[in-house]
Amino acid sequence: MAENIINEYIPQELAADGREAGVELDEFKPFPFDSEKISISDKRVPLQTLIRRLEQGTISAPAIQRGAGLWDDDQQSRLIESLMLKIPVPLFYVAEDEDSAWKVVDGLQRVTAIDRYVKRKEFTLSGLEFLGELEGFQFDKLPQKFQNRILETELQFAIINPSTPQNVQRNVFKRLNTGGLPLTAQEIRHALYYGPSADLLAELANSLTFKNATTGSVNDSRMAARELILRFFAFLVRGVESYPKNEDMDDFLSGTMQLINFMPELLPRDVQKVLGDDVSNVQIRYRTHDQLREKFDAAMKRAALLFDIYAFRKSPPDHNLYRTPINKSLFEAWAVLLSEMADNDFAALLKNKKRFYSLLYAVTYSSANDDLSRYISRDSHKIQGVKKRYGILRGLIKISMTEKDLNDSIAIIDKTKTLEGAFQLILNNDNLRDVIREMESSHD
Repeated sequence: MAENIINEYIPQELAADGREAGVELDEFKPFPFDSEKISISDKRVPLQTLIRRLEQGTISAPAIQRGAGLWDDDQQSRLIESLMLKIPVPLFYVAEDEDSAWKVVDGLQRVTAIDRYVKRKEFTLSGLEFLGELEGFQFDKLPQKFQNRILETELQFAIINPSTPQNVQRNVFKRLNTGGLPLTAQEIRHALYYGPSADLLAELANSLTFKNATTGSVNDSRMAARELILRFFAFLVRGVESYPKNEDMDDFLSGTMQLINFMPELLPRDVQKVLGDDVSNVQIRYRTHDQLREKFDAAMKRAALLFDIYAFRKSPPDHNLYRTPINKSLFEAWAVLLSEMADNDFAALLKNKKRFYSLLYAVTYSSANDDLSRYISRDSHKIQGVKKRYGILRGLIKISMTEKDLNDSIAIIDKTKTLEGAFQLILNNDNLRDVIREMESSHD
């Protein structure tokens, strides 16, 4: 059964160059919202105003490192050439906060080009198509008429007003198309909630421990790796029990990114602002970036030791199966469980890893009605799916460290309607063969 399932094509997220990113596609399903809450203003902004905002720090344009998709000096030069030729440039989309500061969501590379050439003077013009005589010029060296054309250019901005709820903002930005590839959910979060959390995610996505655990197979040019790590942090920091009843994974991750921005202070008013809940009911299990780094490092090292090249994938080790892409739910759940496991328990699990592999295969693709595959794929965002996958993996760890007969344990898993019921039978009975006989007799 498993061979048929995991040998089928598994859709993946796309990298900046349009190729597969090495992470299973986890379909984004926007939540319904009241269209009356959308508040967008159109505004024509002189380029000089953009420069002033850059100098003030009242416009944030965090660089999205898109690998091959990141503009080089020639591409940035051709944008400047368009300004000098009075060719209109596409619309910019920004979100405005309560202090009237703007966060650029669509137009980051154009803002970066203007910032680098006009304000910072970091490159000279190159690769021009029509104004070749200006090749090699810095902004200050351009003829006055071209300097004026650039500075007097009016740019068209669509401004998402602060009265628009954050989940509505993210839905609006999700509809945007940048360079032929729709913005990913993590690119939107990166732009809207840029701060210490973004720096931490970028640091860990580039860490040796992450690359070892994932065998360097995740292309982060569109932030696929950073979303994996954020998802781990969300369940680590807030706990499985805090997953929202409305099953909005995007909101859960977005709120966590903002909480990480406020660490270590996490003042009640900040938590209230992010979660919109009675802060007395909010449990935050880790409160510093160093704690998050420590747990992440432990999770990645242990995953590499336990799973080798099959960490966080639907294809279990030791079964000669096609190595599937990284699965987000498995990454999140295994990382949380491994990071919090006591040293002696992990040592015991590692000692029994061959037994563990066989049991993992059984619980992932058993004939039971609630095998793990369901809760890491089609039901992965459902509240039942979240709770079930953690329950299944915890039960799997327990029975992997027992001395119960392996074949009998697998037989009980295959014959029991629920995995929870199978685990109870295995853990609570000394003679599993008698349990199997009783199950078989009840079917006769």
